[in-house]
Amino acid sequence: MKGVSVCILSFILLAAGSPIEAQESVLMKALKDELTRTMEKLQLEGMRKPYFVAYWVQETRTLGVAASLGGLLNRGESSANRVLSVEVRVGDHDLDNTKLFDPTGFRPGFGSMRGLPLADDYKELRRQIWLATDSAYKEALDQFARKRAVLQNKTRVEEVPDFSVEKPYRFTDESAAGQLPVAGGVEDLVKGLSAAFKGMPDIFCSNVQANLRLGTTYYVNSEGSSFTRRSPAVSVRALAGTQAVDGTELEDFVAAYGRRWEDLPDREELAGQIRGMAERLVQRRNAEFVDRYNGPVLFEGQAAAELVNQILVPRLLALPTPVTDGPRFLSFGGPGAGQNNPFLDKLGARVLPRFLSVIDDPTVETHDQVSLLGGYKVDNDGVPAGETRVVERGILKTLLATRSPVAGVLNSTGNRRGAGPAPSNLFLVPRGGMSREEMREELLALVEERGLDFGIVVRRLGNPQMTLSRQRRFAFMLPGESGRSNLEPVTQAFKLFPDGREELIRTAELLGLSESSFREIVAASETLTAYHTTYRPQGGFALSALFLLSSGPTSSTVVSLVVPQLLFEDVTLKRPTGDVPNLPLIAHP
Repeated sequence: MKGVSVCILSFILLAAGSPIEAQESVLMKALKDELTRTMEKLQLEGMRKPYFVAYWVQETRTLGVAASLGGLLNRGESSANRVLSVEVRVGDHDLDNTKLFDPTGFRPGFGSMRGLPLADDYKELRRQIWLATDSAYKEALDQFARKRAVLQNKTRVEEVPDFSVEKPYRFTDESAAGQLPVAGGVEDLVKGLSAAFKGMPDIFCSNVQANLRLGTTYYVNSEGSSFTRRSPAVSVRALAGTQAVDGTELEDFVAAYGRRWEDLPDREELAGQIRGMAERLVQRRNAEFVDRYNGPVLFEGQAAAELVNQILVPRLLALPTPVTDGPRFLSFGGPGAGQNNPFLDKLGARVLPRFLSVIDDPTVETHDQVSLLGGYKVDNDGVPAGETRVVERGILKTLLATRSPVAGVLNSTGNRRGAGPAPSNLFLVPRGGMSREEMREELLALVEERGLDFGIVVRRLGNPQMTLSRQRRFAFMLPGESGRSNLEPVTQAFKLFPDGREELIRTAELLGLSESSFREIVAASETLTAYHTTYRPQGGFALSALFLLSSGPTSSTVVSLVVPQLLFEDVTLKRPTGDVPNLPLIAHP
């Protein structure tokens, strides 16, 4: 009798399920049924059948608001939409149609994308999935033939498979889908925050943006993996710029991230952060330059996190090298790109001091009462999330990988986010770290040893995605200059004198810093700073195109970096080079 009651209760709960659950079941049934038919029947006469097929469906609703000086610039709210991405692989795990980069056709990816109806019309969903699969299969056959033709003129030195074998995994996110906040409330906040710049004539340009996204991903593949995953995300960003007395352009930003609107700091806290950023900019207008400095530099807080983000993180990713018959295009790849990543040849070698380790763990939710935002239960390949010890006591053990192997890393670490590998919650963990006071004392001891008048403390670095300059926003797709670290400019730094006095520096370029510089870190602090940013693939034009245009979900990826202060013994700073624009002819209105 008890068993009967349980069955009846289960039936009632299923019958009372939310509309979202019913919607999921119809959509997932359509995906799975068409996938089964595809694997059984899809084959052109005389051609290979697909050996692997995967479907993603991304359901999203977004709200974006931007304002400047209290006035609304734009507001856009999307209705719900569904986008299907299809991945079809022809060949086998060792050699298939992927990784081909065609510089003439700009078709680096694989598969097909198509909008799906929002209505739970099973037949129409099947029809659209069928059409997208048919297109993706034909494209896969064409790519496979072209790839084999390219490889006929090459000798494969390393036999690295094109696709790893992973165990099937199933996951269903039970969290509520959530709702976007009322647009009027978001608009009021953004306009109010942007109005803070009204009484600041020394700030020449500014804007505040809020972006909110509700997303659900549905995934099935022909190996038996499937998942549904919620991915809500919100952000508020304030950007501001000015010019110094000599015309030098100066910028800074404030950014706050969360999963839901309620996670963000309140209005007063955000306003305080924006006022502080504006005050820093005004102070820098009249600060002095450092013409050239060679010596020890201490990176604190946000600067240490951005240093890791911009230099170390791209080297920790297992990016495969594209196959192309136009190798000159690969020369545009940056130091983290495919065959240009020096860490590919350093597995088992020391890449950090022995007192530092690197751990990526999407299962960690908080650090020191700060919520970490890079976590997830399953990645975009359907591989379950888990801890990856990337560097242990300075020794590189592995790279963060997807199911596209590279030499030495043949299986996924569960780090496919968007179209390629990305970190989740990345921890740079010191062993026996120093206090803040000890770090400064160590810096000054190195200054005395070098016979210098002062050391440098860097507290903030720019971020290429947080800039008013269009040229800087797209610099990640361009090749780096020889001898340059490709770091963003310093936005807050000080000369530190032996008596403890600090003197503000206007701005500076950091030169000569590379992944090898991290091996020579002198000291790290015991306290760690949690820092959130959005990740964007680096690696020059070819690699950027390969991952930005390939199939699969490609929404912005938020990562959390937890890092200590870092003391480097030998860093070069210098006054920025290049032409300086003239100041405006008349004063701020």
